[in-house]
Amino acid sequence: MSRTELTEKIYSQDHERDSNTIEVFIGILRRKIGTARIITEKGLGYRLIDPATEAQ
Repeated sequence: MSRTELTEKIYSQDHERDSNTIEVFIGILRRKIGTARIITEKGLGYRLIDPATEAQ
């Protein structure tokens, strides 16, 4: 999911689009669930990895 999609789903239309809030929340999530679970795909957004399918 792209940063823009996340911002649009979380905040109202009048929210500042240049905020780094999404990056901060992604960082917090990575600390809680592990850095390998959330992948940043340059130019696309973020992808959550299912550890059950990664082990196969």
